[in-house]
Amino acid sequence: MAEAYRLLEQGERLLQEQRLEEAIERFRRYLDDRPDDPEGHYQLGLALMEKEQHEEAGLRFRRVIELDPEDPRGYDGMAILLMSRGEYRKALQFYQEAVRRDPENADIYNEMGIIYQELGDSSAALDMYERAIALEPELGYPYYNKARALMDLGRYGEAVHWLERSIGLYKAEGEKLKDVLFELAAAREEMGETRQALRVYEDILRLDPDCSEALANMAGIHIDQGDFEKAVAYLDRILAVDPDNQYALLEKAYACGCMGDTAMELALLEKCLRVDPGNRYALSNKGALLMEMGRLEEAEGLFLRALEKDPDYPWALYNLGCLHAMRGDAPQAIAFLERSFARDPTLVDEAGADECLEGLRDDPGFKSLLARYEAG
Repeated sequence: MAEAYRLLEQGERLLQEQRLEEAIERFRRYLDDRPDDPEGHYQLGLALMEKEQHEEAGLRFRRVIELDPEDPRGYDGMAILLMSRGEYRKALQFYQEAVRRDPENADIYNEMGIIYQELGDSSAALDMYERAIALEPELGYPYYNKARALMDLGRYGEAVHWLERSIGLYKAEGEKLKDVLFELAAAREEMGETRQALRVYEDILRLDPDCSEALANMAGIHIDQGDFEKAVAYLDRILAVDPDNQYALLEKAYACGCMGDTAMELALLEKCLRVDPGNRYALSNKGALLMEMGRLEEAEGLFLRALEKDPDYPWALYNLGCLHAMRGDAPQAIAFLERSFARDPTLVDEAGADECLEGLRDDPGFKSLLARYEAG
């Protein structure tokens, strides 16, 4: 008997270490000796689910229910399995059975909150998270998930409150703490509190000095504020670690262009295209730069290559409209602009002030196109 329990303990430890094959082997050996033990079937089900052997995992969880209908773990296991498949309504039914048998389990309420959120019932989700917090105030997940639900509702100030409360609960979990801080920074940005958002990103960088996502977001804030030199400094930190990071190359190219350094802008776009010759953003942006230089044939080729990658890419369509306007071909220009507006109506505002379209200002077709979108 002692040997059997050693196998169970070994399996649980191996499962925690994600050594799934070894864990499964231990659990199977344990069940050879104790075929009707719910614990063995439950642990084997968890390991099989991690291994994405969902069919047998479901059989194991159902076996737990058969052996002990009052054991909440069988229902919990089935719910977790169904959630992993996106079958949220079925999962909710099993969680409801689990919570009837274990009404003090904060984890179950937290998971039910996630399901209600996926089903679009934010009110029920918030209720589940509040129950979880009331049962176990030191459990961080419900605070974090409640904040995300509030953000989905646009209640960013409340979300900030719950995220800040959860930070202390995650101090020992670096990766999870980063997730909380990213959500907090996003909430601050949504509230227009960019200075506070930057401070949160600095906190993330103290945890992970090379975090490219935090550096990119900080660069984005400075670009929006017109502080291009600071943006470039953050983008250079990304490129120092990852010289082929296409996002950083594109954003640095844009920032350099805004500072008037078109040579550097062109060099960065060309480097991006060496990394990925089909990058639609780099193709279109390089084309726009060449178009400003009067190199219309080269620019047109780049716009068309961008559309080969994505026939609906609004900026490539818009830039082709500008190019044809510069050539004096109003019908073609209007046709491309109309296609671009249909895919991204915000480009109408761009067209209203674009110097490339000056030749169309008096064209009835262009006026009609703008009026239609501005009215709509």
